[in-house]
Amino acid sequence: MTAGPAPAHQADLICRLCTIQLETLCYQRAWWFRPFREVLATGVRLFALVSRIEPQKYMTRSPGCHHCLRFQKNALKEQSAIFRWFDSFLNPLFNHLRDSLLTPEELDQARRLAAEAENVRDAGAGGPKSLA
Repeated sequence: MTAGPAPAHQADLICRLCTIQLETLCYQRAWWFRPFREVLATGVRLFALVSRIEPQKYMTRSPGCHHCLRFQKNALKEQSAIFRWFDSFLNPLFNHLRDSLLTPEELDQARRLAAEAENVRDAGAGGPKSLA
C-alpha cells in the first residue's frame, strides 16, 4: 500500500458531515443500504488497519468519533494514495445513493452537526485528545 506523507498536523482532520446520523436515517429507509454500505465500510476499515491509522493521534469531539467511518476515511485520504484513487471512483456513487434517501434538510442538519462538533473541538485547548 502506498502511503502519502503524514498530515502536517493530524489533529486538523475535519468532518463536514455527521456520518453516524446519516447512516441511521438511510438504514431506516432502505433495507438494501446496510449491506451495500457495510461492504464498502469493511474495505475502509481494512485500509485503516493496514495503514496503521492511530485514532489517539487525532482530536475528536468524543471517543465515539474515533470509530466513525468518516474519521477513518479522512485519515486515509491524508495517508494513502491508493485509497484516494479507489475513493475517487466509489465515493460519488455512494454519495448519490445515500443522498437519494435523504432530504436536503437532513443533509443540512448533518453538516450543522459536524460544524458544531468542530466548534466544540476548536474551543478546547491542548494537543490531540478526545473531547467528551
